[in-house]
This record gives sequence, structure tokens and C-alpha cells, in this order.
Amino acid sequence: MSSKIAANNIPNNGGAYPNDGLAVPNTAETVAPPSYPTAIGDKEKAVPIHSEVPALDGRGTLNFAEVMKGTAAKPLSTFEKKAALINAEMDKFGLGRYQWCIWCLCGFGYFLDLAWAQGVGLAASAIYQEMGVAPGKQGVIFSCANAGLAFGALFWGLAVDVIGRKWAFNLTCLITSVFGLLLAAPKYNYGAICGIYFLASIGLGGNIPIDATIALEFLPQNRRYLVALLSLWQPVGVVFASGIAYATAAKYRCATGLDSCHNVAAGAACCSVSSNMGWRYNSIVLGGVTLVIFFLRFFVFNFQESPKFLLARGREQEAIDVLHHIAKFNKAPPPTLTVAHFAEIEATSSVITNDTYGDDRGTAGNVIKRFFKNFKGLKGLFLNKVQLTVFLLLAVAYMGDYWSFNLAGSFLPLILLRNNVSSGQGTVTDTYRQYVYIYLPGILGAVLALFSIQLPLVGRKWSLVFSAICQGLAMAMYTQVKTTAGYVGLNAFEYIMQTYFNAVLYASAPELMDTAYRGSASGMLSCLGRIAGIVAPFAGEKYLASSSSGILWLGAGGIWLSALVMVFLPVEMRGRQMF
Repeated sequence: MSSKIAANNIPNNGGAYPNDGLAVPNTAETVAPPSYPTAIGDKEKAVPIHSEVPALDGRGTLNFAEVMKGTAAKPLSTFEKKAALINAEMDKFGLGRYQWCIWCLCGFGYFLDLAWAQGVGLAASAIYQEMGVAPGKQGVIFSCANAGLAFGALFWGLAVDVIGRKWAFNLTCLITSVFGLLLAAPKYNYGAICGIYFLASIGLGGNIPIDATIALEFLPQNRRYLVALLSLWQPVGVVFASGIAYATAAKYRCATGLDSCHNVAAGAACCSVSSNMGWRYNSIVLGGVTLVIFFLRFFVFNFQESPKFLLARGREQEAIDVLHHIAKFNKAPPPTLTVAHFAEIEATSSVITNDTYGDDRGTAGNVIKRFFKNFKGLKGLFLNKVQLTVFLLLAVAYMGDYWSFNLAGSFLPLILLRNNVSSGQGTVTDTYRQYVYIYLPGILGAVLALFSIQLPLVGRKWSLVFSAICQGLAMAMYTQVKTTAGYVGLNAFEYIMQTYFNAVLYASAPELMDTAYRGSASGMLSCLGRIAGIVAPFAGEKYLASSSSGILWLGAGGIWLSALVMVFLPVEMRGRQMF
């Protein structure tokens, strides 16, 4: 996981760090920055190479004071001491060209996550009309999508810790593009549409857990806050998809009121495939954009496997080779780290742990074996008291978050209609303009996250608490909405806070986990959130008949529960080194 920062000003002599005034647990000891000689045994020519974010060792204590301050720590393992040397080299590279390319390519994954959801959501009415889908079955396509997203998050989360970051990074995008393009193919076959969208969603489901993991492992330690800024790509994706849908699905579609040609007699006026091509154009454009992103990831940019993943697999020389590649790409001095330095840590470490999987490359059969071995490796997530507490609290936070915004998405239009408040102003142009008003300000949420997580008294922990409280307040305030302008303004505020919360949550979850199971834990958390999002509308149905406000309070309660559990998050990642 991580260790607490011990100084603001890092000395360059390899000495101990002075205390920076932050509370440090009594059970922890400061670890000197990674320092190794130019040659093993040449103690007089020591070259201090350290990360700008130092480490603090601990004995796995967990008391109330540490929980509230976020200063809980655990002993550094042998792997973490080696990973500190990787961090040191990454910090020397700084924020170079390679890191910016990684950040943008990971941002495209966030972009696709909501672009597809918005694009298919806006095209759904045209699909229903052309295929004659009964009202009771219209939600099947979104149920299939949510199931695919949940399965994809779990599968790719596990896979990224088995087959590596590189292949998972590329395959998720390829799968989404292929099935996204196929979405335009079926004629009068709603079941096929739902099945294809399910398969496309399996690829989409892995985007955020994988992309956040990759960005964290390539950024310098003192620039990890940029992972939170990745969330600005999500509102951009929504606005982009709205523009594409306006130019395709909304423009080239059947006249309202026409029944499906599948349901009427031959020769009668109906909604035919040829007169309803807009939603197909919409799918082709989104699939094409996804394919271009895959092309950029796989063919244009020479993406290297994560050095920390390679180190966790026992492939130490390959990890060093990747560092040399990054240095060359950034036009920076080559790293001085060698395998001998790792060997020295093995020989001198007082905490020897079997926290790597070993070099287990090989045939496809070995890949399957590694999947089962990875499940065994996940025990480290549940045996350590601090790590288990973090995982359980994050699980509740994810479920409360997805529960909340899925309730709003499912029932808010119906609630507004009951209160004689329209979510649109009558024309297609005005409706799509409102999407821009509501979602584009979400960028402000990501910017707020970027700055607040760096504030000394706020950090990740209290940013999560504050944004969740505000998001819940926005949902509760919907009970007072009486006008369309009020709906649009409050919806924009709610989305800003939602983006703010998600930006910090998506960045913090992988940051709080060890390399060996970072992807798996992030995938499991995302999967639990997706499942809560699937269940939420069924829980809210009974309130719709009796009290529409009950649904709003149910949604607000979900995100307020997330705020409550984040108060007890025992680890604050601001100023900590991540391994």
C-alpha cells in the first residue's frame, strides 16, 4: 500500500527526515529514502537516490486516533522496498512526454465509459420504435449493459493482475470497438441488440479500474493527483455523445407515432429500417472513435508493461528495461538502478515476505493457472487488518455512490413529470442544449478534486466526505424543484459533485491497494458498485407509487452512507508513497 510522509523538504544526503508537523503514529518508524552505492560493496561512493515522497514503516496498528487522522501504517515488505527504488527512478524522470501520453490515453478510457452510456441512452427510443419493443421490455438493454459492466469490471480487474496492464489496457478497447460497431447490424431483433451491447459493455467495464491503475503506476509520486483529473474526460464524453446523437439518432429517425414495420400489415405506413438509420450511424461513429483509440494505444504509442507489475512477477531486469525505455522516450538521463540493488534489498531486508508471484510466463495453460494463483494471492488483501478495513469501507462507498445516481437516473424524470416539471423544453434542440448545460460543468468537479486532494487538512479522505454530502444535498433538494430552469441548474450542481466524488474515489481506490492485487481489488470494488446500481431501481419502485420524494431520500441516503464510512477511512494518501 503506502507509507506516511515524514518531511516537506527532502534532504539530498540520504539522511533521516525531520518531522513536518503532521501526526505520526507512535508505532511507526521513519525509513530512510532508498539509497544505494554506485557498485555493491563500494560504500564510500554512495549515491542517494530517493523518491521525493518518502516512506514510513509501521507495525500494522489500527486505533481510533490513527483512523481519524488517516495515519494507519503497516510494515514495509521486501517488494515495497524494491518498489521504492522504482518510484525513485520515476520521480527522476518527472512529468515527461511518456507520462503525458499515458495520461491522455487513460483519459480516453474514462471518455468512452460515459460516451457509450449517453449515446445508447439517447438512441434507445429510436430502437424501441423500429423494433416494436413493448414498454415492459424496454429496460432490458440497460439491464444487459449494467450486467456487462459489472462482469467486465470484475473480469478485467482480475486479468490486469494476471496477464498484465498492457494487454488488458488494449483488449478492453478492442472488444468495445468490435461489438460497438456490430451494434448497428441487427434488423428487427431486439434480443440481438441487447446481447451485443452486453458484450461491448464487458470491455467498457474494465476501463476505469484499469486506466486509473496504469496512470498511477507511471506517474511520479508527487504528481499522482493528476489521476483525479482523468475524470474530466467523462463529462466531455457525455457532451460528445450528445452531439453525435443530435446529428444522427435525432435527425435520421422515423416520425413519432409510427409503429414498427415488424408489427403492421404490408403496405401500411410504418417505421422501417431505411427511415430510421440514425441510431445505427450513432453506433458506427462511437464504434469508430473507440477503434481509433485502440489504434492509438496499440499501434501509435509503444506502451510498455508497468515496471511494478513486472517487479511483482519477479521479472526485475524487464522492469529496469522499461525504465530505460521511458528515459529514452523522455530524453532523460538513463536510470542507474540495477538488479544488484534489488538483490541487496533481499539480502538486508528485515521483513522478508513472499509477496511476489515469481516469473511465471509461458503457455496459455500457464495463464489459466495464474488466474487461480491470483485468487490465492488475494488473501493478502484480507489478512492485513489495515488493508481489509480500507477495502470494506471503499466497497460501501462504491455501492452507495452507484446506488444513488442510478436511482436518480431511473426515476428523476418520472418524479419531475409528476410535479409538472419538464426535463426538456419541447424541442429536440433545446433538449440537447440542456445536456450541455448539465454535463459540461462536470469538468469543474474534476478540477475541484485536483485541488482539494492536495490541501493539507483535506486530502483524499475529506474530499470524499465533503463531495458526497453535497451530492446527497442536491438529490434531497430535487423535492423543491418547480421549474425547468431549477431542474437544469440543480442537475448541473449534482453532476459537478458526482464528478468530484468519483474523481477522488476512482483515483484513491487503486492508490490504496498493493501492486500484487491493485487491479483485482479495484475491479471488485467497481463490480460491487455496478451490482448496487442494478438493484437500486428495484428497491425504489415501491416508493414511486406512494411517495415520489421517498425515492429522492433513498438516493440521498445512499451517498450520505458513502460520506459516513469515508470519515473512518484509516489511510490518507496525500503525501504518502505508493508501492
